[in-house]
Amino acid sequence: MTLDIALTLGILLLAIILFVTELLRADLVALLVLVLLVVVGLVPPEESISGFSSPAVITTWAVFILSAGLARTGVAARLAEQVLRLAGKGESRLLTVLMGSTAAISAFVINVGVVAMFLPVTLDIARRTGRPASKLLMPMVFATTIGGMTVLIGTASNLVVVDFLREAGMRPPGLFDFTIVGVSILLVAVIYMLLLGRRLLPERKSPSVDNIKPSKDFRQHYELKERIAKITIPGGSPLAGKTLDESRFGRALGLNVLSVMREEGVRHIPGPDLELQAGDILLVLGKLDSIDEISGKPVVMLLDDSPETTCLISDNINLVELSVTEESIFNGKSLVELDTRQKLGVSLLALRRGDQIRRTNLSEVVFEPGDNLLLRGPVEKLESLREQEELVILQNCDLDYYNLDERLLYVRIPEGSSLAGTSIRDMGLAKNYGISVLNIVRNGRELHMPEPSTILKEKDLLVVEGRSVDIEVLRGHQSLLVDRNPDIDLSELETDTLSVVEVMLSPHTTLTGKTLRQLNFREKFGVSVLAIWRGERAYRTSLNDMPLEFGDALLCYGAGDKFAVLARDTDFVVLNLDYQEKYLYKKAPLSGLIMLAVLATVLLNLLPIYIAAIAGALIMIVTRCLTVEEAYRAIEWKAIFLIAAMLPMGFAMHKTGAAAMIAEIVIDAVGSLGPTAILAGLMTMALILNQFIPSAVNAVVMTPIALASAAGLGISPYPLVMGIAYSVAASFMTPVSHPANVLIMSPGGYRFSDYIKNGLPLSLIVLAVSVLLLPVVFPF
Repeated sequence: MTLDIALTLGILLLAIILFVTELLRADLVALLVLVLLVVVGLVPPEESISGFSSPAVITTWAVFILSAGLARTGVAARLAEQVLRLAGKGESRLLTVLMGSTAAISAFVINVGVVAMFLPVTLDIARRTGRPASKLLMPMVFATTIGGMTVLIGTASNLVVVDFLREAGMRPPGLFDFTIVGVSILLVAVIYMLLLGRRLLPERKSPSVDNIKPSKDFRQHYELKERIAKITIPGGSPLAGKTLDESRFGRALGLNVLSVMREEGVRHIPGPDLELQAGDILLVLGKLDSIDEISGKPVVMLLDDSPETTCLISDNINLVELSVTEESIFNGKSLVELDTRQKLGVSLLALRRGDQIRRTNLSEVVFEPGDNLLLRGPVEKLESLREQEELVILQNCDLDYYNLDERLLYVRIPEGSSLAGTSIRDMGLAKNYGISVLNIVRNGRELHMPEPSTILKEKDLLVVEGRSVDIEVLRGHQSLLVDRNPDIDLSELETDTLSVVEVMLSPHTTLTGKTLRQLNFREKFGVSVLAIWRGERAYRTSLNDMPLEFGDALLCYGAGDKFAVLARDTDFVVLNLDYQEKYLYKKAPLSGLIMLAVLATVLLNLLPIYIAAIAGALIMIVTRCLTVEEAYRAIEWKAIFLIAAMLPMGFAMHKTGAAAMIAEIVIDAVGSLGPTAILAGLMTMALILNQFIPSAVNAVVMTPIALASAAGLGISPYPLVMGIAYSVAASFMTPVSHPANVLIMSPGGYRFSDYIKNGLPLSLIVLAVSVLLLPVVFPF
C-alpha cells in the first residue's frame, strides 16, 4: 500500500466516521473531505471544485426544479386523485395501485417530494378504508425508492454513477437504460408485498389516521386525556387583570392554554394579550407537576424593605460595564449559549441597548454590537475578562443610570416552603419567573453570588433581582383551583371552524434545531401545538422549548383558515387534504409538456441531459409554472453540496490506486466464482455501506471500485456499475438512510426495527433481481 492510497483510505474512513456519528452535517463533511484531498496533495485544486460543474450535479438541481414544477401545477396531485379513485377497498388492489402509481411518479419527480405529496393522500385512503396507516405508508415510500431506480433522472445516485462512466471515456447509459431491471425489481417487490410483505408490516394505529375520531385517537396515541385539566382563577387572585403572556402559564408551568371560559362565552386558542378575569376557567394541557410543587404551600415571602445597590459590591465582588463589539465573544450570542456564570464566572444584571434598559428575562436575548452589559463577578474573573473585552469599572454614581434599585427585592424562604432543600439551579425562579438570586443572608452572614448548586434553607433571606409583579404571578399560581378530571369529550375541541390536524416538518424545512418559542409559532400561525410525536412516543409538556427535529409530527389545534396559511409554508406538510395549498391546475398541461419535451430531447440525442434539464427548469420558471423563489427553495442544496464536494474522493480513489486495491481484494475473494459473483459481492458491499453513509456518497465510493474490478477482470463495466446504481438507491433498512423514510415514521407509528424487518427483504430482492438480469441486459 502506497502513502497516497493510505491517505485516501484514511480520509474516506474519517468521512464515514463523521457521517455515522453526525458530529458534522453531511454536506460539511463532504466539504472537509474536499479540502483535505487538496491539502495532502491527492487532488489538484482546480480538479477539487470540478464537481460543482459536473453533469451529475447540474442535472440533479435542474431535476429538483422540474419536479417542483410538476408538483406546484398539480400534475402529480391529479395522478394521486386517480389513485384514490382506482384504489378501491380490497387490500391487494389498494397496495398494487398505490405502489405502482407512486413508483411511476417518482421516476420523474424527486422521491422525497412524492412522499410528501402522497402522505395526506395515503392517510386519507387509510381513513376511508378503515386500515392502519402503518399497512400503507411503508409500501408507498419503498415504491417511490424503487421508482427512482427505473429512470436515469429518478435519483441523484444514478446521475453520479453515470458521471463516472462519462469521466472514464465510456458511453453513459441512456435515460431508460435503467428501466428493464428497475421495473422488474418493482414487479417482484409488489408481488412480494402482496404475498408475504404485508403480513410483516406492523398493525399500529398511528396518530394521523383516526383524527376523524379525536377523542379515541388522542387517548390511545397522544394520551391527551390524562394531561387535560381545568384551572379556575379565584376571586382576588393576583392573576386577574394580567394578560396570558404576563401570567406565564406556558413559561413557568409548562401548560398550553386551549380555551378560556367565562360568562360571555368561550375564547378558543386565546392570544397572549387576552386579559384574565376572576372566575375565568382555563382549559389547559400539560403536566401539573409545577402547580403541585407550589400549590397550598408558601414558597417565598416578599418583604416591604428593599436592598440598596451597594449590597451587590464587596471586597471581592465588583460591577463592570462591558461594551459589545464586533469581535466580542458576546456578539450574536445569548446568555443560554454563553453560559456566562459557569464558563466566565460572571452574571448579567442589566442590558443597555440605546436608550432602553432591560433588567429581567435576559436569558434568551441575543447580544448585538453597541450593547452595554452590566456584569457582576469576582474581581479575578473580571480581570481575566478584561484581557479580551472592553470593560469599565463602575462606581455607585454610575449605577444610577441602570436603576437597579427598582428591581432589587428582599424575599424570605418561610418554614414549610417547597424551595427549602432545593438548589438555586433547580428551584426555577430565574427561568420560570425571571427572578435571579444575587445574595443569601443566612444566620447574619451574607453570601455574595452563591453558586447555582447552593441549597436553600428555611428562613434564608434572599436578595433577588426581579419585579414585584413576578412575585405576584408566583403567588397567583399558588392560588389556582385545579380540576384534574374534568368531564370533557376531547371531540368538543373541534367545531365547524376549529380543527385538530397533524403537521410535519417538510423535507425542505429550515427549522430543525429551533424551538416553537424561537419561531413564535402560535403568534405567527395562529394555531396551538397540543403535542409532538417523535419516534415512538408523544411529548405533551414544555413544548415551546423543545428543539424540533426532522420527522416530528406536531398535533395542532386551530382554525381552518390558519391551517391553509400553514400549508403554504414550505417548512411544513399539513396532513389533511382539506387544507392543502391550491395547485396551479391551469398550468398542469404546460408543465407536463415541458417535462415530456425534456425527455424527448434526451431520447433523440438533441441535447445532453444536463442542458435539456436546465432548459426545462428555465421554461418552468419563465412560463410561471413556479416562481424563482419556489425554484430556489425546491433545490435540496445540502444534497448538491454533498455530491459536488464528494466527487473528488472518487477521482482520488481512481488515481491513487485505492479503488484498484479494493477491487483486487474483491476479485481474490470471489473472483474464482466468476463475474456474477463479483457483481453480487460489490452490490452486497454497497448495500451494507448504504446503512452508514448517504447514497450519493456511496455511489462516489463504490463506482470507482466497480470500474477497477471490471478492468481487472477484463469484462464490461456496465453490469457492475449498474449494479452499484441499484444497490445505492436501495435505502430501505433504516429510517435515517433516506429522508423519505423519516417522513413516514411518525404518521405510521413505525419503530426502527420495522424498517429492518421490512427493508431487508426488499434489499435482497434488489440484489437478486439485479444479479439475475443485469448480465442479460448488459452482458459481461
